[in-house]
Parts: sequence; C-alpha cells; structure tokens
Amino acid sequence: MLVSLASNQTIAAGSSATYTYSPQSVQKVFLSVEDADWEAGNVTVQIGSRTICNGINNFGIKQLTKLQSGVPSAGNLSGIMIYDFGSHQCMNNENLYVTIQAVAELSATDVSAIVDEPFAGSLPIRLTEYSDTTFTAENVLSAMSYDSSQGEVNEDAYNCEIKTSLYSSAPSFISANSYYQSSAVCENEVTYAGLLCKHQLPLKTTFNYSGSAVTDRIITAEVMGSSPGQVAKGKRAAKVARISAR
Repeated sequence: MLVSLASNQTIAAGSSATYTYSPQSVQKVFLSVEDADWEAGNVTVQIGSRTICNGINNFGIKQLTKLQSGVPSAGNLSGIMIYDFGSHQCMNNENLYVTIQAVAELSATDVSAIVDEPFAGSLPIRLTEYSDTTFTAENVLSAMSYDSSQGEVNEDAYNCEIKTSLYSSAPSFISANSYYQSSAVCENEVTYAGLLCKHQLPLKTTFNYSGSAVTDRIITAEVMGSSPGQVAKGKRAAKVARISAR
C-alpha cells in the first residue's frame, strides 16, 4: 500500500530532515523534490539500524530512476526519484527512516513509500554507492556508474574491470553507457550514466577502474541476508493475505 511520510516540506540549505513510518515491511520509497540544485542532495534510508541506502547522491538516483520510470524529472527545478528495495521485513517494531540532506533549499518535498505488500519480491535489496576505484561488493544484482560532477560519460573511454566467480570482463564506460541507453525507460539525458552489469543471481563482484576516468561513482543493488525470523514473518503475511482474499 502507498503511505505518506511527508508532504510539502521545506528543508533549509545545508540542513537535513528525517521522516519516519512504522510498517510491517518495506518495498519502495519515492521522493519528489523541488528547487534549483536539488540534484546535489543526498538520501539515507534505514530500517531500524539497518542501512539500505547509504547517503546516495540525488543525481545518481535520478539516473537509476531512468531505468524504472519514463519521467524521472521535470527540467532542472524538480524531480522524482524511486528507491526499489525488493522487500524487507521489519522486525521488533523497526521503523522506516528516510533522511534527506539538502545542499540548496528544498521546498515542496514529498516522501512516500510502498509498504506491507505481502506478495512483493522476496529478496531484500540494499542500494550502496561506492566512490573507491577498486572495491568488492557482496551479492551484487546490478551496478550503475556515473560522474558525481554531473558530467556526460558516453565518451569516457576508460575501462572498468569486473570480476565474479562466473566471469571476468573489462568494458569501457562508453560501452556501459550504450548498455544503459538500451535499458533506460526514460529517453532524456541518457548520456550521464553507465550500466556495468545485471546478474541473474547475486554474485560477489570486484570493480576496478582508473582514477582518471570521468566516471567516479558506482551504485550497486545488493541482496541482503534474511534471518529465519524475517523469512517466517514474510511467509505468515503472505498466508494471511491469501486467506483474507478468499
């Protein structure tokens, strides 16, 4: 179901605001923001003490949103961002927290979420942004790259070495942008990001690229582990929903 965490809120330049909700499970978060330079902000999402989005830059999430939605922004003065977390079970009265760090003032800020969907995808997803040029991430499903200075990357001729237990490759960021453009639902401004990989199974993945590249950020979608209690709670919720629908 759709719920609202905040509507028409103003966040002063250089400050942050946290909005919360008490769900049984979390699937998606939506953020609508306005004002110039909104892309420079950052968002952190937590469920209890678990961080499922680690302060990712709005410009990066804007690019990620283009893989899901045809209208992620309306010019430079406003935008819509989608955070897809698969499905997380909230245990022991854990709350959902969405923290927005503003660079410029953000007015008419709206935060909403999809929660308590018993038949949503069973995998809990974490979105993690990396600034290191060499790193290893666990249980990666996909990885998208971009330039934190908001430059185009379709002519970024440097290669990114990608290694998993199943394969090793070194595509250029130019090729990653071609893959991104072929996958994007949105047609505007599609030269600002690259799609490095999409795995059918979560894989431990190592990324390595030159610090001289225009690209300097990689956002991964990673599967998080589930405790026996979380699995059991998800199954109970689905069972109750099936019974109620009869």
